[in-house]
Amino acid sequence: MSTHTTPDGSTLEYGPTAVAGRTALVGVLAGLAFGALIQFQLGRMTAIGAMYTLGDPSLTVGWVAHLFHAALFGAFFGVLVDTGVLREHATELAPSVALGAAYATALWLVNVGLVWPLWLNAVSFGTDLPVPNVAVMPLVGHLVWGVLLGAGTAVALAR
Repeated sequence: MSTHTTPDGSTLEYGPTAVAGRTALVGVLAGLAFGALIQFQLGRMTAIGAMYTLGDPSLTVGWVAHLFHAALFGAFFGVLVDTGVLREHATELAPSVALGAAYATALWLVNVGLVWPLWLNAVSFGTDLPVPNVAVMPLVGHLVWGVLLGAGTAVALAR
């Protein structure tokens, strides 16, 4: 449970739903930056769309799915770091950024390393991707997202 002290000195408490809502929004904002890298640097936003259209590349579906994932994983991060010992670190900028980067690296390992290649190979999108897929540029994108998520979470949880 998070608390916020108002200017008049009163304390407000808010639970996991409020935390998830705040960090879902932070996740989407960070997801816009990450999405720009996916689309313009990697040229792979249509691949995300192809996972949901059974192999048909779609830029629109790619963006919708990407931002949905960013919100979902952002909300989960907020609830995760708003508990126990992580809570005291999540409200400070540098530790929260480190937590966000670690979380994003874990997502990269699982999602890009395993889920993506298996899913894209299953819908016959492009060439057979290696499993595990350890491409570096998607890691960079995930780290951008994680750093922004961590920074935004520190602000969101400190209020």
